[in-house]
Amino acid sequence: MRNEVVKRNVKMLSIYAGPGTLVHEGRRISALHRHDELEFLPIYQGTFHCYSEDGTCYDAHAGDVIFVNSGVPHATACEDETQCGLLQFKQKDFLDTEIERVVRYSSRLDSLSEAGVRVLHDPALFEAINRIFKEISEKQVAYEMFAKARVYDILGILYRDGILTDAERIYNSKEVQKILPALSYINEKYAEDIDLSEISTLLGFDPSYFCRIFKSAIGATFTEYLNFVRICKAEKMIAKGENSILEIADAVGFSSVSYFNRIFRKYHSCSPSYYRTVQYKNHI
Repeated sequence: MRNEVVKRNVKMLSIYAGPGTLVHEGRRISALHRHDELEFLPIYQGTFHCYSEDGTCYDAHAGDVIFVNSGVPHATACEDETQCGLLQFKQKDFLDTEIERVVRYSSRLDSLSEAGVRVLHDPALFEAINRIFKEISEKQVAYEMFAKARVYDILGILYRDGILTDAERIYNSKEVQKILPALSYINEKYAEDIDLSEISTLLGFDPSYFCRIFKSAIGATFTEYLNFVRICKAEKMIAKGENSILEIADAVGFSSVSYFNRIFRKYHSCSPSYYRTVQYKNHI
């Protein structure tokens, strides 16, 4: 699978905004790939298809917006004379509070059971995206500020409609507040041999109580969460191709490459080697 690196193309603003791909005769124009940015494809003409990792096809028509969440593998195709736009940006570049930084992996773990690709028909969303394109195209005074304001409009719509998770609201329970130091510790020390008794002592909890409250707050066990964080850290290293799978497994804290492979397959349905070697030339 291709790990796409999105380059921003707007001065002083961390976004990519431009036209999508046109006239591709119904063939798949972007094979399976992922990126850290949120992706928006407003459809102006024709029919556009977006495929999730399991092969599910999402069809969008003029007036629709295809939304692809961060880190979600997807591929695309379109009919003859299809026209679309393309907007990509990292959510954390615009919303990056302390609690969101700490719970970002648990948020992603929660989202695995949700649809990562959606076809949205929201005139306000469509208009906000188009306003960004218009500001960038015309480049009037302070256009970057107006474009940035529309990004916040887009995020506000997605939060209000429940498409994105507002970490400040969702993760404000007493249970999560109690284990925030543990989540922060895992995020920083994931590569080390983190012992359950060590981290429960850090919080002043009995190990059995810590396990109960961790599972209640996060929806996963301590070990499941730790392994998921390690897999997230390993993804970018694998895509870069600069280290062997064995080196990466060791670098992110796995005791053996076989265990690393097993956990990686749990979340990606493929081996780390396959994740690295399957590269695609065509992408949006």
